[in-house]
Amino acid sequence: MNFSLIKARQYTFQFSGMLLTLLFFTLQCTWTPEVETIIYRDTEGLVTLQTSEAFKMPPQHPQVLSEVQITQVLRGISQKQERGILQELFISDSQHSPVFSPTQIEFLTPHLIEALSQATSEELIMFQHFGDNEGADPIRGTVTLFSPHVFFLTLKQPGNSTKMATSSRSLHQHITLMFTQEKAMLPQEDGQRFMKIPPKDPWIALDLKTLRPETEVKNTQEGKNRRSPVTPAHQKHSSPETLSLEEQLQDLRKKVDEQDKEIRRLQETGPK
Repeated sequence: MNFSLIKARQYTFQFSGMLLTLLFFTLQCTWTPEVETIIYRDTEGLVTLQTSEAFKMPPQHPQVLSEVQITQVLRGISQKQERGILQELFISDSQHSPVFSPTQIEFLTPHLIEALSQATSEELIMFQHFGDNEGADPIRGTVTLFSPHVFFLTLKQPGNSTKMATSSRSLHQHITLMFTQEKAMLPQEDGQRFMKIPPKDPWIALDLKTLRPETEVKNTQEGKNRRSPVTPAHQKHSSPETLSLEEQLQDLRKKVDEQDKEIRRLQETGPK
């Protein structure tokens, strides 16, 4: 065999090996397999940690949040659904409704606290609840802390299961998430810099530093709703004494008017 041909083949094999090695290390550096760690799972729902490449900036995990903080956040998040044409024809109200039921809040709170205390800067917290007897639909989403104070929550669109596909939530075109304390909500342009989110998945970012205690918010709202009753003009005289005096004055005016009329009549019919 020609020596130059053998040499050429050796160079070809060496070059191919170098390319395969380079490709392997490139893929290893650019592709990170998703790793899931189960925090809690039972027939009611589950909470897990999952590595993600959706972050635009690294989360600040682990963090310790209190039960009061988590409960207040979950209880305060509501949703406003933008309906399609058929829903607009048959449903007139567009009020906000709570995202989480009391049962879901009770289930999620301790497990989210545990997950946030164990998560790393590459993991987000995945949660799922399968629904409850209170009529709440199944729900799933993610929770992330991008600083000790920025609480970031997303909701995932319903899956293909029969129970979720037939839920009322799947009939709506879009869901907007709101919070009872609007000042705690980060603007949309600020929130979008944290992570990549599918366009149909609603999300909300909250500044935990600005949260006021629920009791304080409740007292403030009650103070705004408390108004001194305004008495209509025709009901201003409501006491028995005032009504009695008014009636006496009216009777006196009537008698004076009658006497005045009688005097004029007598003057007109008197001798000329």
